[in-house]
Amino acid sequence: MENFELIVSLASAVLGLLVTTATFLAKFIKNAKLKKVAQSTIEICNALIPFIEQAESFANYSGAEKKEFVITKANQYAVEHNIKFNEELVSNEIEELVKLSKDVNRREKDKKKIFTIPAK
Repeated sequence: MENFELIVSLASAVLGLLVTTATFLAKFIKNAKLKKVAQSTIEICNALIPFIEQAESFANYSGAEKKEFVITKANQYAVEHNIKFNEELVSNEIEELVKLSKDVNRREKDKKKIFTIPAK
């Protein structure tokens, strides 16, 4: 009977340790995957800026054509660097960067129109 109690006690301790280890490993692996995805996203987003600058030099193209050029170049970059490509994420990032660029480069008189409060 003593052996049975000892075996049950030892088995419960080992089972608890196994569950704890499995939980830790699952979270560690998940965090490692998320870290890799985040690093890949940052790398692609950093590569977008030169592509956007290049597209902005095209005088006779529409904004949609320029955006498509940048998406294509970003996709090529992702393939060359073995990075998973998310077109929707890249498209949103391009729009944000272009919007930021337009806001920063807006002329002073245009800025005054936006930030003035009309008199009553």
